[in-house]
Amino acid sequence: MAITNVTLGPVTARANTGSTMPVEASRPRANQKFVPSGTNQASSITANEGDFWHVTTDTAVWLKFAAAPVAADGDAHFLPAGASRSFSATAGDKIAVIAA
Repeated sequence: MAITNVTLGPVTARANTGSTMPVEASRPRANQKFVPSGTNQASSITANEGDFWHVTTDTAVWLKFAAAPVAADGDAHFLPAGASRSFSATAGDKIAVIAA
């Protein structure tokens, strides 16, 4: 069974190296698991100001971010199987996932 995991939470600025770098908090504020299919699936979690989305998938998917997102093949962000990627969130947005 294919799985796409989404976590959502704040970031902090780390400056130990002399330059500031955003780092995801060790405890996400929310998370949701999807079983991607050919049908758009929107999240039940909503971003707050200052949040980051972190998406890990074991199957190829398309992602869409919006207040009422609809993911579609060829639209928005593509993640290949085995990918993990972070996105800056816009307050009020949700994420939608559809299998590629």
